[in-house]
Amino acid sequence: MSTPTLPTAPLLDSQALRGAFSRFATGVTIVGFEDQEGIHGLTVNAFTSVSLDPPLLLVSIQKTSRSHERLLQQSFSVSVLNDAHGATARSFASKDRSGAPDWDRSGRLPRISGALGWFECDHWAQHDAGDHTLVIGQVSDFGTAAGDPLLFFNGALTGLS
Repeated sequence: MSTPTLPTAPLLDSQALRGAFSRFATGVTIVGFEDQEGIHGLTVNAFTSVSLDPPLLLVSIQKTSRSHERLLQQSFSVSVLNDAHGATARSFASKDRSGAPDWDRSGRLPRISGALGWFECDHWAQHDAGDHTLVIGQVSDFGTAAGDPLLFFNGALTGLS
């Protein structure tokens, strides 16, 4: 019995595709975790709820991120940023950490102070997804605050207005 041949994907202009994806406004989060080298954070806009029973969420982590390998199999937090956290998002998205805030250490895992929402998660699963890894966390604690979200749209950080 022969193995079926899968069709190949058409060659797409990756920059144009990225531009098309950027037309979908997303919230902005910081994924935080701690290991033997300290506290780490990375800016992530590919975040979604997955399930209420069990309570699961998903973050998509670029494989070229310097924190990618360190995050896998770790407990982690997700902080949903408010519209005053632009410098924080830029800081964790670059090698320059100026503008990075102090971590809120009041919970089990480090998170961003003043976040609109935060989730503490234990690693539940991960899946290869091309140039990203989909990391699914089981929520063990969470909280919310009032405010307006920081958004990512058309390649830029923005607020609701």
